Amino acid sequence: MMRVASFFVRRLAAALFTLLALIAVTFVVYWALPSTPAQFVYPEAQHLTAYQLAHANHLLGLDRPKGMQYLDYLWQLAHGDVGRFWTGSVLVENTKLQQQPIGPQLFPSLRATLSIILGGAALVVLLAVPLGAFAGTRVGSNSDRAISSVSLVGVCTHPMVLGLILATTFGYSHLRWLPGGGYCPLVRTSTSSCGGVVDWADHLVLPWITFALLFLALYTRMIRASVAETLPEDFVRTARAKGASELHVVTRHVLPSASLRVLTMVGMEIGTAIGVCIYIEAAFGIEGLGTLAVRAMGGATSDIDLPYTLAIVTMITLIVVIGNLVVDLLYAVLDPRASAIDDRRATKGALGGVL
Repeated sequence: MMRVASFFVRRLAAALFTLLALIAVTFVVYWALPSTPAQFVYPEAQHLTAYQLAHANHLLGLDRPKGMQYLDYLWQLAHGDVGRFWTGSVLVENTKLQQQPIGPQLFPSLRATLSIILGGAALVVLLAVPLGAFAGTRVGSNSDRAISSVSLVGVCTHPMVLGLILATTFGYSHLRWLPGGGYCPLVRTSTSSCGGVVDWADHLVLPWITFALLFLALYTRMIRASVAETLPEDFVRTARAKGASELHVVTRHVLPSASLRVLTMVGMEIGTAIGVCIYIEAAFGIEGLGTLAVRAMGGATSDIDLPYTLAIVTMITLIVVIGNLVVDLLYAVLDPRASAIDDRRATKGALGGVL
């Protein structure tokens, strides 16, 4: 337990350092992007004067040192504040600036994207584990070839095309079994027309299937390969010699080994999953982080709202960093050797490689 706790503390420190470093890099890019903040403060001005430029920078806090702005932003993040929009700023009596907070618009989109990723990932596991295990125990058979061929169809189809096909077939045009688009929150609010577990799941079934079909081939073949490699091992033969059934051998002895490879790939694919969500959200008309990112980077407007862009990048960074941290911790729980190896590496690095 002490070894796992030490492993957790080191991984948490590394995740925090990564988060701070990525936010710092984003700040550098943030200031390199071409933008004129004074246009948001004086939207009706055709030609901005030097006073208006300086006054707008002062009201927005942009005349302060960059290091102080970075520390202020970290302090705001620690209190759950992701900033305020430049767009829609209202100048009051030429001395105050009224701005709308970004959080009320960003957090519902964050929940929508997380719903797609987590539900789609769960569906991938539910499909890939039994299919991969079945194929791995029958390598070269017709069922093995059939599973590999069917799973490859999803990865060979663009997620937006696949999503539009599913939405058209099962949604608003033909069968109409499920909603063809839109999103309902898990908890109904006064501003939403629908909500609750049933509505939430109904609107996400097709996005989940689209997400799962894209990753199904990769994880099915990975589990298949791991099962096929593990079956000839000595401990598997020992379990069979003790009279264990084939199902017991596969579920209790073979699949735990395959789960480590799956966890490794999950950590590597978190960023890819967010990119895939951009197409899924577009296909099903869901206002998620991907949609907001395209819009914030100038997809719908001529000028860039930098605090809005920074907030979206920060949320995406948080998803990737926290996701990889969770994967590392699960890996240490499933395979205690990982924390032991990490301990030896840390000791060797501390001693300068002498031991």
